[in-house]
Amino acid sequence: MVEIEAGRAGGVTLARLEGSDGDFLRRFFYRLSPETLYRRFHSPITRPEQAHPKFLLNIDHRDREAVVAVVDCEIVGVARYVRHPGSGAAEVAVVVADDWQRQGIATRLMTSLAGFALDNGVERFTLSMQADNTPVLRLVGRLYPGAAMTHSQGILEAVVPV
Repeated sequence: MVEIEAGRAGGVTLARLEGSDGDFLRRFFYRLSPETLYRRFHSPITRPEQAHPKFLLNIDHRDREAVVAVVDCEIVGVARYVRHPGSGAAEVAVVVADDWQRQGIATRLMTSLAGFALDNGVERFTLSMQADNTPVLRLVGRLYPGAAMTHSQGILEAVVPV
């Protein structure tokens, strides 16, 4: 991890995830409740390997980027984007450990990630979330007021400007 923003109150530091950070990411996985894992991956996963860690660690800092929130050398949140091939759009996802939710970490992560995305020519984020995920809906409302969402089978999707 390479620090990009020093800690504020609460000691949360932002850093860029690197391909060599697998052990940190694995420990983070075990800090997530089954509900948080389900909301992030849209699937009832129980083991880190089900989250495809090789893909999650395949970071090139251009088409695939990830920013992490770190406290006491441990990851407490991750925001990432993966560019849709040949386009200015990227799928984005964010997850914060249960004990650290609702403390502004997701907002900080997404803001930092958006800066890297813009620097790399990403113009739009695509978002997918469960329709009953109120905290994420509030986050989207704060960051992207007026975002138009489509609904299909319990999943909301939106395309927002970075």
